[in-house]
Amino acid sequence: MIRKVFLGGLAGGLLTLAVLATATASELRSIQLSAAGESALVMFRLSGGPPSRVFTLDGPDRVVIDLPDTHARQGLAIPAATGLVSAVRLGKQPHGTLRIVLELKSAVAVRSSQAAGASGRELTVTLGEPAVAAAAVDTGPRVVRAAHAPGDGDRDVIIAVDAGHGGIDPGAIGHGGTREKDVTLAIARDLAARIDTEPGMRAVLTRDRDEFLELRDRIQRAHAAHADMFLSIHADSIPDRSISGASVYILSVHGASSEAARELAEGQNAADLMGGVLANAGAEAKPVVLDLAQQESIGLSATAAERVVSELERVGEVRKAQVQRAGFVVLKSPGIPSMLIETAYISNPAEERRLRSPDQQSRLAEAICGGVRSYFVANPPDGTRFKQERRVASAAEVAAAGGGTATLAPLSQ
Repeated sequence: MIRKVFLGGLAGGLLTLAVLATATASELRSIQLSAAGESALVMFRLSGGPPSRVFTLDGPDRVVIDLPDTHARQGLAIPAATGLVSAVRLGKQPHGTLRIVLELKSAVAVRSSQAAGASGRELTVTLGEPAVAAAAVDTGPRVVRAAHAPGDGDRDVIIAVDAGHGGIDPGAIGHGGTREKDVTLAIARDLAARIDTEPGMRAVLTRDRDEFLELRDRIQRAHAAHADMFLSIHADSIPDRSISGASVYILSVHGASSEAARELAEGQNAADLMGGVLANAGAEAKPVVLDLAQQESIGLSATAAERVVSELERVGEVRKAQVQRAGFVVLKSPGIPSMLIETAYISNPAEERRLRSPDQQSRLAEAICGGVRSYFVANPPDGTRFKQERRVASAAEVAAAGGGTATLAPLSQ
């Protein structure tokens, strides 16, 4: 039985015959699935096409996404089951409709939204808390807890890993032709894989292919994933090819920590302008307003960045042993500790060669992951596995100091 239907696209609008006549076949380019506890986020990236249709079915519980006049790109990766999503299936329907079915472990509330950009269309399907059928004897108020509400829990901390540049924006290009966008994606993928192997941690890539993203899109994707931290990976260039070493930056609201930091931030912030000129003529760069919550998180960003710098010192040269500050737009993620990591200078010939090496990419990813993990061990967010382990360790220390044995009461009977 169909329970509910959600129509994406133009809110309250009707498709006209003219729109239908001019619609062209769309390509489903990627599917990204992330899950945490009793919620999940599924993002579909398409080349274009008409609005989609999203609805739910029960017996068993499923979410169905119909994409009219759409085909899957060759070699499309199908996400593996995770969290409340037990399977993802694709199939062709009559009249060229591509159907995606998300098999669920339980019924959930479903929301969908669509956004059009210069490079295509993005459909986001959000699976919320389990939907409970209303009953005549169940009319009292229910307590709704936010995803990051304080309290007991063992959710994973979520780290948004952002590979700098991409698509029409290659970033810096080394003397040997190495493109920054390729290096950052390789390191970001390695870093995400390492994070996913760490107990209590999970990674979400803002991009997992060669695509152009506006800076605000990177921020929005981190927020959509409920990220606890945002890491932007880069490998910049500088006119002096002899300069080498890694650096870590956080947001500054009172000016850059150095002239070099200011110039670097201005160059990175110009990525939107470049993309707008090439992909969307006439578009103007829009400033990102700094949220008060971001100001509160700058201190946390600094603490986390210091740990990453310490780990990077173990695997190679660090140009600046102190955390640097500058006005990077991509770090203006309200309420999320954020940092930009310049892994090396691609303009230095020796570092360019090392950046191309999978071994060096792996060492950099390992160092960043180690720094991030040590931060969350010391600063565990409420409701996470790290917080739970801290509580257990504290109880054991108290018991040991008193000569007794620590005993944890069961969470439920």
